[in-house]
Amino acid sequence: MTPSSAISGAYEFVVTSNVTGGTTLVEANFTANGNQSSAVGPSRAQILTRENKIWYVNGVCAGPTPGQNALTANVTSHNNVAVTFNQGGNTLDGQGVLTGTTISGNYSVSNSNCPDLVGIIGFPPGFDSGGFTGNPVPDLAGTFSGVLNSPSGVDNAAVTLKENSDHTLTVQVNLTGTVDNGSFAFSGSAVGNTMFVSGSVNGRVLSWLGYVDYTGRFTGTPNSVLIFDYDTQAIAGLLVKQ
Repeated sequence: MTPSSAISGAYEFVVTSNVTGGTTLVEANFTANGNQSSAVGPSRAQILTRENKIWYVNGVCAGPTPGQNALTANVTSHNNVAVTFNQGGNTLDGQGVLTGTTISGNYSVSNSNCPDLVGIIGFPPGFDSGGFTGNPVPDLAGTFSGVLNSPSGVDNAAVTLKENSDHTLTVQVNLTGTVDNGSFAFSGSAVGNTMFVSGSVNGRVLSWLGYVDYTGRFTGTPNSVLIFDYDTQAIAGLLVKQ
């Protein structure tokens, strides 16, 4: 990849804080324009943070517009990359290097408005620093099954994902439970390693954010998808690939 090339396609950035110890997953579908690559809005950028074994949908440092995330990457000379992570209005800048298709580097921010960065012993309020690594990710595909908690109760679920070339996502959901029985169609976007979809189940509209973890590094189970009820931001269940 030459310095005049931009980064495109589906990426996951693993951002690790030296201050809080938390890990933020920034999922992006990059669109390239010259040296500049960007991913803006819920269908192009999603953010999850895992800190002290707790998951935060839209990130632990979400700003005044949670869910309206963005990521930009500018490839300059010698394959240096300037990145900006935007968590719903809270931003941090980083500097990295592009090696092949991998972007790795560090970030630092002062005077952040993030409440998570207040009251940490040894650091001024609003300060954070750490490192990041970004890599391209494969299409979301396959069938995952397990138990899901829904507003009507507990269901056995089989969820089949199919990502299209434009990163739209079709999801077939088969449920068996005391109330929810049948096959239901969900649709939305594949964003990096996340799915952002909604569908109607017996007249109720459900919105899900799912994180697909191929290695088990973050969910503890390889080839699994962690499902969040996007409206409540609670974990609905963990499904395993069949």
